[in-house]
Amino acid sequence: MAQASSPVETPANNCLEKAISDLEFFIIADARTFLAFALAGVRGGAAEGPAEARELLAQARGDARVGLVMITERLAAGIRAEVDGARRDSVRPLILEIPDREGPMPREQSMLERLRALMGIPT
Repeated sequence: MAQASSPVETPANNCLEKAISDLEFFIIADARTFLAFALAGVRGGAAEGPAEARELLAQARGDARVGLVMITERLAAGIRAEVDGARRDSVRPLILEIPDREGPMPREQSMLERLRALMGIPT
């Protein structure tokens, strides 16, 4: 009887696993959306307007442990230049715009199209 083979451990696999496991999420959202993520253990902060959102984005970008910044669409719209600049200027952290508790904002691109664009996959 043949035995099931275990996954091959290579230095590349170990390196990728360590790199991914070391990254943290960071949320920038309205107070209620932030609370939901905070209860799940995600670091970040609540912002009531563009000034607070800018500060939180700068804080997240300055923390080498942060690999993914989630920001609500409405807050991102208020600091569009900073969000787009952060995406353009660096690979990390990845910035993902998410709907807030009021639902998605009307826009031309779907979430899937935006994710594809973020990852460089042609649509």
